[in-house]
Amino acid sequence: MSSRTAVKLLLALVLGLPILQATFAWVGGLLGAMGDAVTANVLSYINTATGVTWLISVVALVVALAVRTLDDTKKG
Repeated sequence: MSSRTAVKLLLALVLGLPILQATFAWVGGLLGAMGDAVTANVLSYINTATGVTWLISVVALVVALAVRTLDDTKKG
């Protein structure tokens, strides 16, 4: 995978995962209010895993951009 493709993928994850987290939180709250506490709890765990994935994606994006910048500097 080229560095350009990796940066595009990581950028999509960094921008898309918070939307997914908000959706999980909203649906979990809705299900909790409807009395389905078990499913709301499962969505809470999934939301936590999505948050961890987002943090990893942010760090990986910073590293990928740094590597790409240093690679461009070396060529020039």
